[in-house]
Amino acid sequence: MEIRKCRREDVTSVYQLISELKNTQFNFDDFQKVYYTKLSDIKNYYAVAVKENNIIGFVSLVIDYQLHHVDKVGTIEELIVDSKSRSQGVGKMLLNHAVCYAREKKCDVVELTSGFSRENAHRFYEKNGFHKGSFKFKITLK
Repeated sequence: MEIRKCRREDVTSVYQLISELKNTQFNFDDFQKVYYTKLSDIKNYYAVAVKENNIIGFVSLVIDYQLHHVDKVGTIEELIVDSKSRSQGVGKMLLNHAVCYAREKKCDVVELTSGFSRENAHRFYEKNGFHKGSFKFKITLK
């Protein structure tokens, strides 16, 4: 298995993984536009786990300056491993890859959010050195 930077041609596989993560189907054309836009933005880093020529996991990381840190922060926006490939260390490899990339880019911290119902994910993040540091609040506009 290898972890590598995403390519444009990975869009369909990443779409399937994100659909699994969110448990919904998005409009593919809209998804593709966002994927290509973010893939070409230097603040975004996308990586996939590949096993036997199949993409089985995905992580996205945004690196940007935040005033309340007075430094660069890495934010993991998505981390997903195909349901058939879980509990095999793939998620840990993707997470470590993202953290190492953020460290190389001299980030102060790596943050992520995870929905309240994702208790298995919470245990995974805590087991891998993350701690609960805040609540995320949101308001739906559409």
